[in-house]
Amino acid sequence: MMNWGHEKGQVLLHRMIGLGFFFFVLILILVGRLFYLQILQGEKYLLLAEKNRLSTRLTMPSRGYIYDRNGIILVENAKTFQAIFIREQADDYKKTLSNFLRLIPLDEDEVSRIETELKFKRAFIPVRLKDNLTPDEMITLQLNMPDLPGIQIEEGMIRLYPAGKGNTSVLGYVSLLTDKDVAGDKSNPLLDLPGYRIGRIGIEKSMEDTLKGTPGKRQSEVNAFGRTVRVLSETPAVAGQDLTLTIDSRLQNFATRLLGQYAASAIVINVNTGEILTFVSTPTYDNNLFTLPISHKNWNTLLNDPHRPLQNKALTGLYSPGSIFKLVVGLAGLESGVIQPNKKINCTGKTKLGNQLFHCWKHYGHGPLTFEEAIMHSCDVYFYEVAQKIKPEKIIETARKLGFGAPVGIGISGEQEGLLPTPEWKKAKHKEGWRMGDNLNLSIGQGYLMATPIQIATAVARIASGKNVHPTLFKDKAGKTPEPLPFHPAYLKLLRDGMYDVVNKQGGTAFTSRFNYNGNRMAGKTATTQVRRISLQEREKGVIAQEDLPEKYRDHAIFAAFTPTDKPRYAAVVFVEHGGGGSKTAAPLMRDLLQKVLELEEPKP
Repeated sequence: MMNWGHEKGQVLLHRMIGLGFFFFVLILILVGRLFYLQILQGEKYLLLAEKNRLSTRLTMPSRGYIYDRNGIILVENAKTFQAIFIREQADDYKKTLSNFLRLIPLDEDEVSRIETELKFKRAFIPVRLKDNLTPDEMITLQLNMPDLPGIQIEEGMIRLYPAGKGNTSVLGYVSLLTDKDVAGDKSNPLLDLPGYRIGRIGIEKSMEDTLKGTPGKRQSEVNAFGRTVRVLSETPAVAGQDLTLTIDSRLQNFATRLLGQYAASAIVINVNTGEILTFVSTPTYDNNLFTLPISHKNWNTLLNDPHRPLQNKALTGLYSPGSIFKLVVGLAGLESGVIQPNKKINCTGKTKLGNQLFHCWKHYGHGPLTFEEAIMHSCDVYFYEVAQKIKPEKIIETARKLGFGAPVGIGISGEQEGLLPTPEWKKAKHKEGWRMGDNLNLSIGQGYLMATPIQIATAVARIASGKNVHPTLFKDKAGKTPEPLPFHPAYLKLLRDGMYDVVNKQGGTAFTSRFNYNGNRMAGKTATTQVRRISLQEREKGVIAQEDLPEKYRDHAIFAAFTPTDKPRYAAVVFVEHGGGGSKTAAPLMRDLLQKVLELEEPKP
């Protein structure tokens, strides 16, 4: 009996010892684990805990405002609200997105864009779900937040263009980022901001770095659902710089209405300061369409319009300058001594060069003309004769000094440089030498020669002022007195006198568009450039009237001018694609435009 009791005690003792050892080992493991987690790995897990508790986000900077010369706001910002999604804060982001779309349906393209961004963006980078939330949409989202982990409503910003469609060609627009934008500038922190927009064309694009500002930083405490509990610290965003332009928005809107639905452009330059008062391309469009993703319908309407509203014709339109280039050839002829101002050249309506005939626009000719009269009547034969006596290099040299053949550099990206053909260019491009026929075509602004409206306006500004005017759209870059042109002042005056006769003398090609506004008159030069070849048979039967042709075959209409004629202050160009004729279409538009310029410069009581 005693042995049995002894054995039972031994068994219990062994069990107690084994159980004690087990608990000792267990405690040792727990202590070791705690030592490992809290001491050896403490800093790591402290950071992870802080990451779960804290949310650090960039904040959107306010984009710089843009004003016209009179302080009128052309571009501003408006606060809005947007829904964003942070994928790492949702256990099942696909389910969360599905819940969101059930509450706020989006079109297929937007859904595809969101799914792509959620898939490829880093999990902590916010993805924009919807801009410009309505009050009803915000209430709906707030009521359903428990089913939408990772989705937040936050303040956003959109760009507004309140000053009318007349300023579109200058300002351009901003739009949401594309994959190409992100891939091209991965170091820019602004690209991670949901709803961030970048300048696409116009001033918005060329001055992007000035306008965009610097993002701020906000550190917030968040709960388990990612909702902000309180803001712990904040570094304010730095707004972009404001810009003041030289344009007059009143004149911009007037010119836009004046040109109507023509495919056209109009430019007005202050010849003393280089300030561009008007820079219009029509037809225009509402750049507010691009502040939110533009609809397919609106985009296709703009894209398929045959008058190309999306093209800034004043800056990128390439055209033959036509008879306006006679001013360049005339100046080159005077400078080289080929032209004697009072010596007459007889125009019979055509010039023969070898077996080829070069026709004047006036079928039976103008008869004997002096240089000033040749400008007044825009005689082709006069300049054909000059072209046979002057080297092309002299014409090209003069043209370059007046602003042709290179970008003017007014401050908008995308400007075309035009084409100023030289013998070297032709040999490289067409594998053949320069011929006298090329000189004759060049003398009337045709052939290979191409120019933009801003280049034509610059040339007229330089002729009108006698100075090397550099046009600009920025107020802080204007006002410097330009240096004199390297031409004899008497020859420049001869050009201006001929341009005066064009408008103010009976028989001038723009005589019907003359005006006298408080003693101020206009001087100018017409140009009509062909877009189709007129055959010899058609000339013999009679050239088809412009109004009887389909629009795409009608001539371009150009008029370049300055005012006042005694002391020029403004130079301008009006270019109407397929307008039919410079004197018929462009000159009357110029008359109304320059009278408006003179009216607006008068001080108001």
